[in-house]
Amino acid sequence: MTRTEIDFTELADRVRKLERQNRRWKLASFLLLFVVASALATGLVAQEKIEPPLMRAKTVEAQSFVLKDTDGTVRARMSMNEGRPSFELYDQTGKIVWSMPSKRQYIPTR
Repeated sequence: MTRTEIDFTELADRVRKLERQNRRWKLASFLLLFVVASALATGLVAQEKIEPPLMRAKTVEAQSFVLKDTDGTVRARMSMNEGRPSFELYDQTGKIVWSMPSKRQYIPTR
């Protein structure tokens, strides 16, 4: 055998070995990608099924309560005016359409 034949044979063996290693790396990378994608998908599905805990209270205290629609327009207000409770309903433009008590002399009773 000449030196050239030995080099080609040795080179062909090294190339085959590298190709096998390359196939293993591709397979391992694909499996890792599959596991990560599956974990992310499972987490997203599980996150959609989790319901936030419902907060229950026996008493809620505040100076006023404001009800707004999805556009942020105030539609109702319950508050204290001049030491008396009041409740007001508003239309889409922000004008009062109903108010309780309607006159100052009316005082709500228990």
